[in-house]
Amino acid sequence: MRKVLSLLSVLALASVGWGQQSDAVQQIAQSVGVISLFWLIVASYLIAAGWVALVLILLPDWVQRKAQAVQTQSSKAFLFGLIITVVLVVIGITLASVGKKMPPVGVLSALLFLVLFTLFTLGWVPVVWVIGQRVMAVGGWERSGLVVVLVGALVLHLTAFMPIVGWAVVIYWAIVAVGLWVAPS
Repeated sequence: MRKVLSLLSVLALASVGWGQQSDAVQQIAQSVGVISLFWLIVASYLIAAGWVALVLILLPDWVQRKAQAVQTQSSKAFLFGLIITVVLVVIGITLASVGKKMPPVGVLSALLFLVLFTLFTLGWVPVVWVIGQRVMAVGGWERSGLVVVLVGALVLHLTAFMPIVGWAVVIYWAIVAVGLWVAPS
């Protein structure tokens, strides 16, 4: 009987110790997840900031013209962008399904999605310029060029990490960015 009681007490102590270790492991895992999310946000912003800065430096007049179109015709740009996005995605998905049997058609699908991505990434620069200009105006700061674009990119980038509402805002502006190519400037 004595052996049974001592065995049960050892098992009880081991299970309590194991439960505490499990909590510590879970806390460490959560900390690693938070740290990874932080570095994902920082790294993805640095990539986006580099891209918008490069486009602004290489095409300043184009960015100004398209930013004017964003300010005056964002609803038209959204409508055109929505039509373009839906058409390209539907055609791209259709070609991708046909491309399973005929690989050259799959290449066309990939090219369509590359075109959509290019429209988005180039149109994103005037959008973040307008957002940055609005944020700077609210703050009472007068800046132009690179600082405005980087602030706008930061605001929209951080908005993208807010569930549902932030996603809706970013999707709206992404569709406007695609539609800027058709909207008159």
